[in-house]
Amino acid sequence: MKPSESSLIDLVKEIIDIEGRVERNPYGMVAGALGAGFVLGGGLFTRLTGHIAGAVLRLGVMAALPRLEKDFGWCTGRTTETANPPSKKGE
Repeated sequence: MKPSESSLIDLVKEIIDIEGRVERNPYGMVAGALGAGFVLGGGLFTRLTGHIAGAVLRLGVMAALPRLEKDFGWCTGRTTETANPPSKKGE
């Protein structure tokens, strides 16, 4: 190898710093490797992935819905106060 090629390889190794990343966050690196293997192995466009993505999307919308209703209630004229008026005692 030429001296310029070895210095370029050393520069790339220093920038990527895989050993340092593994030491700082081993579980994250394993998760990243599993995710990359899943995508590169062709698992991204399977029926199972579609079902999982749909379930995660539904859970995310259900979790965010109260916040969205609170933040965007003015668009529909409904707020949490008008949607659920306080009940009077004795009724």
